Amino acid sequence: MNLKPVLVLLFALLPSSAGAYELVIPEHLPAIKRGFEYVYNEEYGKAEELFQRYIKDHPDRPEGYFFMAGRYAEYLNASHDRGGIVPFQKWADLTVSKAEEFNKKHPGDPTGHFYLGNIYGYRGLVEAQEQNLVPAFLLSVKAKTALEEALRIAPDLYDCYFGLGTLYYYASKKHTEEGGFVGWIVKKFITNDKDLREEGIRMLRKAWTSGGITADVSFSSLMWVLLMEGRLDEAYPMAEEMIRRWPNDKHGYFAAGRIHLLRGDCPKALPAFERIQRLLEEDEIPPARFPELDLALDLTRICINQQVWDGNRTGSLLRTLRAKLARNPNIQLEYANSKGVVKDWKTMAATLESKTTLETGNSKK
Repeated sequence: MNLKPVLVLLFALLPSSAGAYELVIPEHLPAIKRGFEYVYNEEYGKAEELFQRYIKDHPDRPEGYFFMAGRYAEYLNASHDRGGIVPFQKWADLTVSKAEEFNKKHPGDPTGHFYLGNIYGYRGLVEAQEQNLVPAFLLSVKAKTALEEALRIAPDLYDCYFGLGTLYYYASKKHTEEGGFVGWIVKKFITNDKDLREEGIRMLRKAWTSGGITADVSFSSLMWVLLMEGRLDEAYPMAEEMIRRWPNDKHGYFAAGRIHLLRGDCPKALPAFERIQRLLEEDEIPPARFPELDLALDLTRICINQQVWDGNRTGSLLRTLRAKLARNPNIQLEYANSKGVVKDWKTMAATLESKTTLETGNSKK
């Protein structure tokens, strides 16, 4: 799961403690939860059947359309089949129109604002994956406005903390790295020129521990944030838990492999990356959609076999790998931290190459 993460469609669906609003019709909640589990395990047809049934029963409410948009957004995230963009946009447009109509009819209800914020967040996510950063952050501004309005109407709607916490963290991280128009948008309209990373982490923890349906997706998002912050001892058990609960999802394995590499434990990293390779084969997904997997496998195998392989062979492989990394490939499985992943791997490859050169030189003496 990625920002998964991983699954924005799990933002929050429980009614408030006061019972003044319903983000999903309670009698349908068990079926909707099953739909989410199907999405987690990439069984999209089964999920779609449940979501379509909800739309048929409640055609004037926004959430069913949002679930369908989420189904396609998560398919895009898992497969990188760009053919999913058109149906995603169709369901996203319907979500916006239904949410706006709902707001007009129910001005004191946070539901429409809530789903507007979520669908704008999803649209921003898809734009970010396509490297369209300006549209992505403009959509993030809309998401922030809508979610904050939902929270203003219903201060006890802590599930909004997932979307806002994620946005605050990544926006703050981005505005310290990006200049130009994107950086200006982020600082002026999202962070107010403040570093909100710790606030974002706090909000994610609150959403995770609040006990609502946001727990799973907040857990996943928090794991990625902790990994990016270098808090590996906190992130690793969370990655293991993701693998245990969702064995068909690629992201938990990638996070675990990344952490093993950062710790220098290459033999433990290899099975995680190989498992992703098998999942792609089982799903008949072209490996070219995830170029980082070959890079991760090459780096890991060189690290493991450095003492066994001939120094010239190792050096040649490392130079080839570093040339690929120099082109700054997009990291799909951890796209929100693509530059950070490439930087880590460049550092590791350079260290291995220096060690290989030193050992080769010593062997000639």
